[in-house]
Amino acid sequence: MIRFSGFYALVRPGLHRRLLLVSLGLLSLALVAAGLYAKRGLTQDLAHRAERDLATRTQTVATALQISRALDSFESLDASGCDRLVRPLAEGAQARITVIDPHGFVRCDSSMTGAQIAQRVSHNDRPEVRQARALGLGIATHESETLRRAFVYVARRVERPHGAWIVRLAIEPMALADEQATLQRMLLLALLVALVGGAILAPIASHWVAAPVRDLTDSARGMVHDLSVRTRSTAQDEVGELARTLDELADELSLSMSTLRDERDRLATILDAMLEGVLVTDEQGVVIVANRALREMFLRTKDAAKGRSPGDAMDSRLLQEAIDEAASEQRRTAVEIAIEGVRPRIVAASIAPLQSQHGAGGRAIVAVLSDVTELRRLESMRRDFVANVSHELRTPIAAVRAATETLLTGALESPTFAREFVGMIERHAERLRRLVEDLLELSRIEAKELELRPELLDLSLECEHAVELFKLAAEHKGVTLRVTREPGVGRVFADRRALEHVLGNLIDNAIKYAGERASVVVRAGALEDRARVSVTDTGPGIEQRHLPRLFERFYRVDTGRSRALGGTGLGLAIVKHMAEAMGGRVQVESELGRGTTFTVELPDAPPQRKSVSLPPAMGTAPEVH
Repeated sequence: MIRFSGFYALVRPGLHRRLLLVSLGLLSLALVAAGLYAKRGLTQDLAHRAERDLATRTQTVATALQISRALDSFESLDASGCDRLVRPLAEGAQARITVIDPHGFVRCDSSMTGAQIAQRVSHNDRPEVRQARALGLGIATHESETLRRAFVYVARRVERPHGAWIVRLAIEPMALADEQATLQRMLLLALLVALVGGAILAPIASHWVAAPVRDLTDSARGMVHDLSVRTRSTAQDEVGELARTLDELADELSLSMSTLRDERDRLATILDAMLEGVLVTDEQGVVIVANRALREMFLRTKDAAKGRSPGDAMDSRLLQEAIDEAASEQRRTAVEIAIEGVRPRIVAASIAPLQSQHGAGGRAIVAVLSDVTELRRLESMRRDFVANVSHELRTPIAAVRAATETLLTGALESPTFAREFVGMIERHAERLRRLVEDLLELSRIEAKELELRPELLDLSLECEHAVELFKLAAEHKGVTLRVTREPGVGRVFADRRALEHVLGNLIDNAIKYAGERASVVVRAGALEDRARVSVTDTGPGIEQRHLPRLFERFYRVDTGRSRALGGTGLGLAIVKHMAEAMGGRVQVESELGRGTTFTVELPDAPPQRKSVSLPPAMGTAPEVH
């Protein structure tokens, strides 16, 4: 892998490439800076060494000339003699040698001919000569006026009895340039070797440096899918500190996610346990939350509403219009929706816009929907009840008031009229008493204030006791009243007083409405796990359209006949509620001209476990799964 790491690092994006490029860039800059500095230093050092070397050679040549006493003979030497004397020294010193007398004139020069020397040009204006005469040693670089080439000059003063002579050596800068070029080539080669070595080592170093970061990246990538992943780094550097911080962040995030999941599950449980339906849409107006109660209201499966508009999901144009109004006008709206179907319902929806952190939430809303079917039914029943009670009370009160006014205006003085009107007052007062008692009885049953003490009773015996109570009334009406027993009849688990009330009410109604010379049969029987008692008459019967409403309060099949017979219209409602309070039920079967049968089914044994059954008038809570 290391073999191709350099190329791979350059191609691959990320920290590895950046580290490689940065390291190569820094290395290149460092080598270039070092090379420039080294080149400058070597050039200066080479120049200084050349000057020192040239000064040493000048001193050597000057010493040689002094020892040989050549300076004393320069005035008498000709050009050839001077050349023979200086040229060997120039070749040995590898430099041009010039001898200048105290007057500044050249007496001998290893690079000049006799004719050039004979021109007797003064050299006292040369900088190296001036420095040498003043300081003993002078160094300068300039172009030779004689040879028209640049030289590096070193001049040394030599004291003689007749004045100070100057011995000057000169070399051309080209010789120094060759040495400088050689040194620069060696330096450049060294820089290239260092750069190549750095290019080879940089990918390895960047790979090694980036390895902990790659491990952190792999751990972080694993945390995306599994928050239990940790770096477990033990390094003590900055990467190790970053790894431990990442682990702490993962711990906090895991804890937060666990808390959020708990809150989500708790919220989902609360939403599904609510009796009200909850609907939430996002900013695009798409359903994102629909709890169980809402789905049951609109008969939708769990995933049928998600990702759709509320109107489409719930198949309700009225609901969608109310939601659009709340979202567009950013205000709370309310609407009642009638849901058709097998079980028609009325749903009241309260819709409010949702606000986001940036203000309005677009089309996001939350709607709470309540099934008000039973409430509306109870309101209707209440209105009917008030109207019926008012109607039932109005007639006897008006009759009592009329009879009282008649008595007070003079009928009280006539025994015949007085007795008749007092009897009228008594009948209507009795009717009011029965009405009030029935209302109170029904109110106690619906309010669960009726104390029932169920026990095992002999059903046949209870039926006989109830029949005995109405024997005289039946004979007075010319009705035949009897009891029959079916095979297997046994006991019934019921409250004695409530059972007497149920049977008495059914027998009394049968006697009243059966007519003269009719027959009423009270039959005690048994089902598989229940006791059954029925009251059958051979009266005129009831039309089928009246049967579903027969147990409603104040409902009468024949209003005039019922009032004439003293009925309050509450008896069958009381029978139904009492039977249900004892864990049973009551049914009716009838056919015009064929009589009517009321059947009451009750438990024949105590229940295995206690359960509470609320009467329909009180409302029932749907089961929560």
